[in-house]
Amino acid sequence: MLEILEKLSVKLLPFRKMIYLAMIILLGVMITQLLQTPSATHSSNTFSILSLVGFIWLLLLNILLSIFHNIPKIESNSNSRLSRVKIKVKRGGFHVLALLFVGLTLVIIFLSVRMLRI
Repeated sequence: MLEILEKLSVKLLPFRKMIYLAMIILLGVMITQLLQTPSATHSSNTFSILSLVGFIWLLLLNILLSIFHNIPKIESNSNSRLSRVKIKVKRGGFHVLALLFVGLTLVIIFLSVRMLRI
């Protein structure tokens, strides 16, 4: 699972600036929708909900890029036992983060479906 997340993170790393730009744009859209006077149309509320869902997904992608781009490799030819234990402990922490990331992804999928009422 770590290898899949690392490959995905490395492939998406060049798009990091575009993700930040899209997050800023969606945040600006949400703020302008909140600051506008309430209107009788329902479309502005839908537009802000879509912006919120998009912002949440982009935030999840940013978490993926921040955490999983540099996972330590397992080295069998390492000289010291302490360095092997250190790598295993780090990878264990990454496994916990990967489980949290998958759980967070499932929660965001559930929230997206509920917010968009599909």
